[in-house]
Amino acid sequence: MIFDKIENLSRYQIDLSFITKHLSNSEFIKGKFEIEADQKFGIGLEYSTKDAKECLWEAHRKYLDIHVILEGTEIVQITDISKMKSTKEYEEDYELFDGAKEQEILLQPGTFLVLFPNEVHKTSVQVIDACPVVKNVYKLLLNG
Repeated sequence: MIFDKIENLSRYQIDLSFITKHLSNSEFIKGKFEIEADQKFGIGLEYSTKDAKECLWEAHRKYLDIHVILEGTEIVQITDISKMKSTKEYEEDYELFDGAKEQEILLQPGTFLVLFPNEVHKTSVQVIDACPVVKNVYKLLLNG
């Protein structure tokens, strides 16, 4: 997991510079948008946060997940996959799980979160009350 401020993107050996092209609401694209064929793409999401009990645990194998909030605030809960129980088999680059959180990240504008395949995560969790969120999730294809 990498959690940091957008202003620190250049610190990492992963090329994340494409994220800065989609940081304003005027650049927001709802739904899937292509960045570099199947190597990199984004998904623009708009939703309201909710109680953690209503949110799903998920993980991916084929792509890194990079979460960037444009508006609103949410909690992302994270647990290592070794401590989770699969509830839906892997399909179309996601698998669902059941288990308990190990840690929480407060994701808000100006920050980003990179999640690796072993990091099962639950997004869209409300901080106190439900609030609207505008967010991009970027997918980076992992090497073999």
